[in-house]
Amino acid sequence: MNQALNFAVLGSGNGGRAFCGQIAHRGYPVVMYEPLAETEDYLKLKEDKEMFLQGDIDVGGKLSGVTMDIGEALNGVDVIFIVVPSFAHAPIFQKMIPYLKDGQHVVIVPGNYGGFLLKKMMSDAGVQPDISISGTASLPYACRIANYNTVTIYKKKFQLKIATSPAKASSTVLDVVNDVFSGHVQFIAGSNLLAIDLDNVNYTLHPLPVLLNYGAIEKTPETFRHYIDGVTPLIAEQMLKMDEERLDIGKALGLELMSTMDQLMMYYGRNQSRTYYEYVNSAESPYKDIVGHNVRGRYITEDVPCLHTPACELARLAGVEAPLAELCVQLSSLLHGVDYAAQGTTLAKLGLDGKSAAQIVAMG
Repeated sequence: MNQALNFAVLGSGNGGRAFCGQIAHRGYPVVMYEPLAETEDYLKLKEDKEMFLQGDIDVGGKLSGVTMDIGEALNGVDVIFIVVPSFAHAPIFQKMIPYLKDGQHVVIVPGNYGGFLLKKMMSDAGVQPDISISGTASLPYACRIANYNTVTIYKKKFQLKIATSPAKASSTVLDVVNDVFSGHVQFIAGSNLLAIDLDNVNYTLHPLPVLLNYGAIEKTPETFRHYIDGVTPLIAEQMLKMDEERLDIGKALGLELMSTMDQLMMYYGRNQSRTYYEYVNSAESPYKDIVGHNVRGRYITEDVPCLHTPACELARLAGVEAPLAELCVQLSSLLHGVDYAAQGTTLAKLGLDGKSAAQIVAMG
């Protein structure tokens, strides 16, 4: 791009650190905001101000800053990437909103209904800056932190959907993210925020295998491989049925969603796989080296309340049955002693209660 842009990445996990290295590699000023604690990693990064990616992407560069002061992180920034778990959206948004300025682009990775939440929180705060809000369907790679300034990229995605509100800003945001990820990941336009939120493959790939392998994970958390050990032929059949429920929800809302299998093919490469079991065990799979899990990990504590709960509410609004998604919410709630239906991302929390399906789609 010809335009000089300043970036902030809010988040210091796997994805957040990887984004910092990716942006720094392109030569843009980028500040990493640490939202949690002054850890040893944070202190080292604050001193060194470097971040690197290794593996399927091998890039890196100097950061312009590392801070726990969100005002400092957002000062003079044009593009804000928010790369945190869904349950961290609200506290991050609350801190960010007072510093938002006209003309900024906010990109939530992945979206997970964060765009709707941010709009509601800005409205509640009486703040209406002229900004764009975007969401992606997923992270652009499967990755893990290797050490304080290095992230291992197991496999990058070839293409990834992103949607922007208002739609008139879509081409501008697409140009920005495709420049940042040039030569590595191609971002393509999604239809709207709601379609992007419903198209997160974690909805299909994560909760059901955990719930159906609960005992095995509890016994061998350090060695259990979610995809290789957890996705069996029979479990894959139920995952497919749940994905078909998700597609039905989208259809009832007037949205054209992508099947999880089609997304996996788009992300990591096409082959002759017909089931999730076949795909995760194929040469194109990025999941073979991902080891270690637990029954209270984010595959349940994030994905069930933040993906299944809103999808179930949307299904009821649209008059569609989603029994497997409902089962995931109910069984997870019983096993964890948490009411994920009430504590999750409800339509009321997004400011969407009382609205029709058509009104919700139009808001995205």
